[in-house]
Amino acid sequence: MFCFNPTTFIIRCLSALFVFGILCPLSASDNSYGYPIENPLAATIIGTPQEYQANLSVPRKVKLFKLKVFKDRVTPNYFWYNDKITYGLFQQKQKAPLIFIIAGTGGNYTGPKMTTMSSAFYNAGFHVVTLPSPTYMSFIIAASNSSVPGLLDEDSHDLYNVMKLAWSTQLKSRIEVSDFYVTGYSLGGAQTAYLAYIDEQQKFFNFKKALVINTPVSLLNSVDILDDYLDNNIKTGKEFRVFWQKIWNTATERFVASPTSQLQLTPESLFEAYKDQNPKDEDLEALIGTAFRISAASLMVTADVMSQSGYIVPKGTKAKITADVTDYFVVAHRTGFMEYAQELMLPFYQGRDPEITFEKLVQRASLYPLEDYLRNSKKIGLMHNEDDIIMAPGEMDWLKDVFGDRSKIYPRGGHLGNMAYKDNVAYMVEFFEN
Repeated sequence: MFCFNPTTFIIRCLSALFVFGILCPLSASDNSYGYPIENPLAATIIGTPQEYQANLSVPRKVKLFKLKVFKDRVTPNYFWYNDKITYGLFQQKQKAPLIFIIAGTGGNYTGPKMTTMSSAFYNAGFHVVTLPSPTYMSFIIAASNSSVPGLLDEDSHDLYNVMKLAWSTQLKSRIEVSDFYVTGYSLGGAQTAYLAYIDEQQKFFNFKKALVINTPVSLLNSVDILDDYLDNNIKTGKEFRVFWQKIWNTATERFVASPTSQLQLTPESLFEAYKDQNPKDEDLEALIGTAFRISAASLMVTADVMSQSGYIVPKGTKAKITADVTDYFVVAHRTGFMEYAQELMLPFYQGRDPEITFEKLVQRASLYPLEDYLRNSKKIGLMHNEDDIIMAPGEMDWLKDVFGDRSKIYPRGGHLGNMAYKDNVAYMVEFFEN
């Protein structure tokens, strides 16, 4: 069955690689921003060491809700366990503002970044609702209208529908809310911008503020960068097998050497190993590209089966719950996201509207259609990093120009590496409190 968590697995492998010395030296700038990791690739992988993190107490209890979005949708046997989406609620005892947090690409309602954000806002007195990304398997299966994610406008309307349904049927009778807010990181940041725009039209929540964090400008530009990280550094199947075996061997050596110990996944353990090593950027790029490719593979196979596109899984395939789907994932791991966009997304949406071109699809997978709204809406702000690795040339300048004084751009941090850093956490909370 489809039951694979690429994020957890790749983090274990990355942790082992750092611990066993495949990474590079640290240098810290002497300026007022104290996040310590200069290399944006390393920052993206390591995150924030404990001593630099905000001091947050994690809420003890999260209430989990399952939501059936489409009552008449038939879930394929492959995905029998994903006929509903799950989201989390951290509930204050008294009336309080509620903030929705949207996960990044392939992210669930939980995870390290979601924990950081939910803890920060809960400690600041907010009700917190954590939602999976529209690219997460259960969302594609149970809550996506098209089941072919990748268009920001379509995916954000699906999110907004889930949020309205969750509030109306499960949350409204449980909590008292003074105001509504929304935020998200990475792809969830781009969707936050669209959610704010959609809400301006529908006025269901009347969001008081929205914060866009480490967003891509063009989704396809960003995924092209991540695909290239793998393709440019590992060019053949043989090279990938050697590279993957290196990851696997390094990850298992630690357990063989000390069977009773656990592989340390903490930022501080990676940070300590990082300070006296000497990796190449090519190694870091390949690791990041591999992690993204594994996550994207789940998205592609799920979208293909749900849409019956026949791109990877033959049309009409009906398999038992226990079917071996390894071959499908092998093919998906060899497929770049740009190929998915051109060869699955484009034909699918052209089947709905023959006038859709690839250029129009690229535009709808970007923030450019919202430029006027983003320039003029005072309720929406931006938090980003100058050295974010997913940004194409000119895109950061575009964001600065569009958001103006509603933007907070940190000098370093890579892609989301500094999210748990104390200054970043303080800014997130202050943005909504002021």
